[in-house]
Amino acid sequence: MGCSLVLSFGLAGCVNPQCSTEITGSPQGVVSSVKWATGFGFSPDHKILWVAGESADDTTFWAKGTADVLVDNGRLNRLPAAPLNLATWSTTHVPFVLALASERQWVGCGYLDRVKRATEGPQLNLGGDAGLSEETLLASGADVLTSYPFGDPMEGVERRTGIPVLAFAEYSESHALGRAEYIKLFGWLLGKPALADSLFDGIESRYQILVGEAKREANASGWPSVFTGSESGGQWTAPTEDGLVAQMVADAGGEYAFNSQMAERYGLRRAGTNYEVQLEQCALIAEECDAWGRVVYAKGGWTMADVIGEAPWCDFSSKLVFHCNTAEVDYFGDAILEPDRMLADLISVLHPGAAQPSALPYFQRTPLK
Repeated sequence: MGCSLVLSFGLAGCVNPQCSTEITGSPQGVVSSVKWATGFGFSPDHKILWVAGESADDTTFWAKGTADVLVDNGRLNRLPAAPLNLATWSTTHVPFVLALASERQWVGCGYLDRVKRATEGPQLNLGGDAGLSEETLLASGADVLTSYPFGDPMEGVERRTGIPVLAFAEYSESHALGRAEYIKLFGWLLGKPALADSLFDGIESRYQILVGEAKREANASGWPSVFTGSESGGQWTAPTEDGLVAQMVADAGGEYAFNSQMAERYGLRRAGTNYEVQLEQCALIAEECDAWGRVVYAKGGWTMADVIGEAPWCDFSSKLVFHCNTAEVDYFGDAILEPDRMLADLISVLHPGAAQPSALPYFQRTPLK
């Protein structure tokens, strides 16, 4: 499940890495008890889970058991009291289940051949590129199916099977900690809220410590400007400055090149969550940058020869060049719950000595050969 996005830290929330869904944040009048995520939250007593849609009218509300709950607006979905049997369709939901050691409650999985799983993981493959097998979903005994909303892949499934579909867009969160915080949603579903809180608190603490270290180093030695993006058919696209990419670069002690000032200066066109950039503009913008980052899928490794071959219009002689090879690290899985490790790796690239890279780093400096 590789792709060729440059520093696309957003991580696809579905098996298609091009998916993109806008989420609206907490619905009016509903309290959120999460700290970073904008796409879900809980009522103050944690009896109700709410999940944001593409508009306030799309918000869904979820309650377990027969607790007396009242929802003023939106749809209330009733789930059995824990323990729930959970089926997952999106491959990016799997790390949450595994982190919570809930394999026995995990009864079905989409694209099962593409995910890492424990020996007690589900034996039932719900389908793949050809679509969901509703017969298999029914046979799994699932109480709820988690999915993504992009393209509404589960339209009509609940009506036909009676199994509710909980769709959410964790990949649209603008902060890596917001994405990781969805472990609390899974903790609520699987009856392990305390464990989910504990795991997230550890991730958050480690991440915040690293942010402080990176800021101190950048203030002392400088904030390198980072060029990112991907090319297809002569068109370059780069994530906008209000997304996860720019946030992680800033947290690592860097300056994201494609900010609003740069966009205005070069007249860049915004298309959803990306800027569209002509290659002539890319060359001018890249010339001003200190660092060049790339996310690739390269089974044979990635070197400067590959970099130069893909962007012959850029002079790399004085640039810090780095990459993430998704053929070597689980960028679309484990990384969701390892934003602290990702950040440490990125800091070690931009500010050597400020953080120690992991044994198998997500980000590394690109070798000459």
